[in-house]
Amino acid sequence: MTTTTRDRTRTRMQWSLGLMALVPTISGAQQVLLGAGAVPGNKSQVSAVIDGELRYANVFKAAVGPIILSRLGTVEDSPAVTAALGAVFAGGLARLWSWRQAGRPHSIGMVAIALEVGVVPAILAWRRRFAIQGAGSR
Repeated sequence: MTTTTRDRTRTRMQWSLGLMALVPTISGAQQVLLGAGAVPGNKSQVSAVIDGELRYANVFKAAVGPIILSRLGTVEDSPAVTAALGAVFAGGLARLWSWRQAGRPHSIGMVAIALEVGVVPAILAWRRRFAIQGAGSR
């Protein structure tokens, strides 16, 4: 891979991860502020306990984005980015489990699952290939 191609690929990866990092940051912050009101569906069925748990859990979801954004300079080999993306993937698996136990989620939840269990592993594989190619050219 030439230096110019590598630089373009790295920039694309940084932009892709940067844009993707905004999703959990914005939705997590929204759910912390609005609780169950930020989730599609019938809010009247949500107890105070569930609302509190939802807000608490979304603090961590909101934290994932800034972690990724802070490490974009070392996007290809940052353990923090790998851990954050791993947490997003695990969250997608938890949503799949919920789907199995509680029923089909809202279409917004379906999109989230697709991103978390489909796109995240693809990005992890892309980062790994990029890092390996870079190590081979040194």
